[in-house]
Amino acid sequence: MTRFVGLMLLASVAACSTSSSTGTGDLSFEGRSTVSPTAPIDVQTVVTVRNTGDKAAQINTNTCGSPVRAFTTPERDGAWAWQSYDPALTLCAAMLSIATLAPGESYDFRQGGTIPASLPSGVYYLAWNVNGKLVPAGLFLQR
Repeated sequence: MTRFVGLMLLASVAACSTSSSTGTGDLSFEGRSTVSPTAPIDVQTVVTVRNTGDKAAQINTNTCGSPVRAFTTPERDGAWAWQSYDPALTLCAAMLSIATLAPGESYDFRQGGTIPASLPSGVYYLAWNVNGKLVPAGLFLQR
């Protein structure tokens, strides 16, 4: 099955990434993904959390049990079609890992995965739940 990077992603092939951002309070969240244009289709996702406030903020840096997911709707709601790993098969330490961000500082969360050839044709919208926020992180076209 031949797969191509989505049209919007194709427009930014030189940069090999797409991005979206959303903010809550004094933290902003920006997601972007790099999607390889040939098989195997690898996805590398980065979510940057930035402290936009005037006081230090703490974030949980433990994302174990929270895979990057691909949805079939731009709203990224409903059932997901793919995830970067199966959290049910992953042993996560029940520990809190905290980073303190001074005003203006940011922290990058990184995760990758491989899109299976069995994924049906269509446009898929990537998102990652980081610190309780579902962060849009680009899209790709599976053919």
